[in-house]
Amino acid sequence: MLLQFKFKNHKSFYEETILDFIATQEKRHLETTIEVNGYNILPVIAVHGANASGKSNLLEALQYMFKMIKDSNRIDVNEELLVYPFIFSEKSKKKNSEYEISICLGEYEYRYGFSLNKNGFDEEWLYKKKFSKTSQASQKVIFERNRQTVSFGSQYSQYEKIWEVFGSTGNTDKLLVLTNVAIKEKSGVLREIYDYVCKYYFKIEYALNDSTVIKILGEKNALYKEFCDILKEFDPCLLGIEAEYTGNISGEKKLVLYGVHQNIDNGEKILIPLHLESAGTFKIISILPMILKNLEVGGLLCIDELDIKFHPLLFKKIVSMYTDRNINKNNAQLVFTSHSTFLFNSDNLRRDEIYLVDKDNLGKSQLYSLSEFRNLRIDADYEKKYFAGQFGAIPYKNE
Repeated sequence: MLLQFKFKNHKSFYEETILDFIATQEKRHLETTIEVNGYNILPVIAVHGANASGKSNLLEALQYMFKMIKDSNRIDVNEELLVYPFIFSEKSKKKNSEYEISICLGEYEYRYGFSLNKNGFDEEWLYKKKFSKTSQASQKVIFERNRQTVSFGSQYSQYEKIWEVFGSTGNTDKLLVLTNVAIKEKSGVLREIYDYVCKYYFKIEYALNDSTVIKILGEKNALYKEFCDILKEFDPCLLGIEAEYTGNISGEKKLVLYGVHQNIDNGEKILIPLHLESAGTFKIISILPMILKNLEVGGLLCIDELDIKFHPLLFKKIVSMYTDRNINKNNAQLVFTSHSTFLFNSDNLRRDEIYLVDKDNLGKSQLYSLSEFRNLRIDADYEKKYFAGQFGAIPYKNE
């Protein structure tokens, strides 16, 4: 599970920014949280804010870190790294960007991060400690890196031997230690962290090109029936999805999807090309397989503008699947951005599950949760206060 994401100098985020999944002391909706060794972990975080405030940039920063970890072994050492420093300062473009995650695997918390610029990784670190409120165990070093110099903790000398193989080949400035060591071992701490990161899903653009979506819809595997059941709640006239592989001149196969409907004259099945379905239907088809897969295997799912083109009750249903412990049995976590305030209240979400992004006149985005407003009562009308500008993060402020 993801416990915390910390980053700085990424696009509109200049200063250190923290997205925290460890629940505060708030007692409301504790039954929806994930209890681990005395801690309560949030299954959902909703991110609100005005247009161009930086909501998508937050998700993209997290996606950037996860993708960098997943694909570090494929980086061309002769090319510059793709980086996204704060865009409104020449000084920031010369500074490193930093990313760090804290995750819980079993009984331990692992804190992993790196700093980088276009020329390579300057620092990389991985620490481990017991994840328990009752334990006073200190943090242990698995490895620390300063450019090409990497030192491993005394209990992790086996990793040093693997990394030395990469060092002997020449320039390692653009290679991550975590990734390139992990893919060389079948099991172990680094492999567990790498495998967790590889379970992430991000949906920022809505297109039917994701392998998970195609697999579920095209092969009609075990999740397909569940997909159809929820789909019927959304659109009773849509009975399912039919997939057909068609070839072209070059022999390549392409998956074509159709909506399954019923002919009202004779009751026979009609296949409607997906592009003729509504925009809302297209969106639910593009993200629902991801949601079901995420709930099945656990891990992290991030969706930009989850509410767009959805009825509020469908929007609520998707979020409630993560807060329902009978459905979310594998500790899946959902982070989404939204303009809808339908769930912006204490009946649906905890204060620490509602985050806001505000941007100042210098173009700097700031992230904070409702739990930081100490005088905010649980039974207050959050939506009314938000529209009144009391929390910030709105398009304009009332004079």
